[in-house]
Amino acid sequence: MINATFSTRRLFLFIIPLYTLVVSVIFINKFSPFYHSEPDPCYSYLFNGMNLAGGNMELGHVDHPGTTVQCFAATVIFTKHFLMHSATPLSHDVITNAEDYLLTCSIILIILFISINYLTGVYVYRHTKSIGLSMLFQITPLININIIQRAIVLDSESFIILAANIFMAYLFVNAPENNAPAERPLRNRKVIVFGIFSGLLIASKYTCVPVLFLVLFILKNNKQRLIYFGATVLSFFIFIIPALPKLGNMFRWVSGIATHDGIYGKGEERIINPSQYLNNLQGIMLTDTIFTALYGIITVAFIYALVKRVKKTGTVPFFRTITGVWVSITLLILAVAKHTEFHYLIFAECCFPLGLAVSYKILSASLVSFSTNYNRHRKVIIYSFFSALCIFLVIEKIRYMPFHPLKTVGISKYLDKYKDIPIVISIKDGLACERKEPALYLGYLYSGNLQSQYSVSLNNIYPNIYIYWNNSQSLTHWSESASIAELLNKNKSVIIYTKGYNDSIQANIIHRFENGKQGQYSEQEIFKDAETLQSVCLITNTKVFQGL
Repeated sequence: MINATFSTRRLFLFIIPLYTLVVSVIFINKFSPFYHSEPDPCYSYLFNGMNLAGGNMELGHVDHPGTTVQCFAATVIFTKHFLMHSATPLSHDVITNAEDYLLTCSIILIILFISINYLTGVYVYRHTKSIGLSMLFQITPLININIIQRAIVLDSESFIILAANIFMAYLFVNAPENNAPAERPLRNRKVIVFGIFSGLLIASKYTCVPVLFLVLFILKNNKQRLIYFGATVLSFFIFIIPALPKLGNMFRWVSGIATHDGIYGKGEERIINPSQYLNNLQGIMLTDTIFTALYGIITVAFIYALVKRVKKTGTVPFFRTITGVWVSITLLILAVAKHTEFHYLIFAECCFPLGLAVSYKILSASLVSFSTNYNRHRKVIIYSFFSALCIFLVIEKIRYMPFHPLKTVGISKYLDKYKDIPIVISIKDGLACERKEPALYLGYLYSGNLQSQYSVSLNNIYPNIYIYWNNSQSLTHWSESASIAELLNKNKSVIIYTKGYNDSIQANIIHRFENGKQGQYSEQEIFKDAETLQSVCLITNTKVFQGL
């Protein structure tokens, strides 16, 4: 696959991977510790990976379904534990050293990301001998800052990015429209490879389903389309083997999203909310000008090719490919507008290099026919445009760089001195804070039928930690629900730590614990930070009742 001879021109293929490495290191510095910034979904995938690494074919999180990243996590966990901590029970070691395992996963993902990005350029260069085209297929990390952020953490998008980066190049090189049919017909084994990549992408996240339309448009005949579809379905089920026992849960999740509006299908029983849907579509087009501009270029090329095809005014290169790219991106935009989160569009962004490559092939053919000067200066124009685009994308991303880690206020120094009394933690949205217990609780919630096993370790390691859900006004102690009144009656003092709430909600949470019916309480505010919306309050029951 890789030519052993090394040319000076191929040095250019290191530029984007090196940029990716630098930015990845910057973001890892931001993400660490993961419980402070990215507990969701990192900790849920960590616990599911722990399930598999421990020899249990059990997944508690199959919504996406995301089995590729869970199997990756299981491999890393099993290997790291075997080599470094085999004397300690696996689950206890992972729960105790969760951040170390997540960091190891991220380091390996970074290595995979930059390696695949480099090899993608080498692969295209070997087949086209064009350094510009090769670098175009490496441009994925420059398109949106979300791509690098998602590629290097334990997340389903990481495997979408890794697989799609090389797959788009593989599609371009092997597309029937890029071959002389008499010399290089598309063999069925390559069609099967298309299906394997597609199955892996869809198993990573359902947002990759539009890849089916992309490839079906590219293929020339129905026999190969049937082979491709069969290979995709078969590989999809192979990649989701750990989730097969919960196919019913997967179906209910997809059905709920399809038949209800609102986030995660929790709204009214209708496909879309028309006004909200239109607002979301507008938001997609206006949120990221880079996304809209690149999609616009692909749309112009598609419309131009379609008009020429309908009018039969000449041969249209890559018509099927540009149609497949445009249809798959458009379908994903329309689907995501139902429940807008911009990272759901990552697969569409990964299609941009292929779309831009064929757009260039289509539009440049027209420019050559209109102007002989363009053909004479074609390389200068293209390289200048591509260089300017890359420089612009790099500069545009600088404003998103987290050169300074998230602000911390040292919550642990306020809580650790009270570690012998119950600590109640109430966090708004995502469970990200300066304590790891909420993140561990999130992972525990998604561990499926192994919750009872993991709760033993969690109870032993964190016996005095309680999680309070403000929306439902419920208190939990790992595997058990707890009573606020009983907690206060059994303990003279309780610490309440909140994050993300304004002053009035913080006060309401504290007042719920100060229910005068059961005792007399004194309240002492130990710490409060308005910028990070964190507070620590000590509640003391000055008249302890025994029993309820």
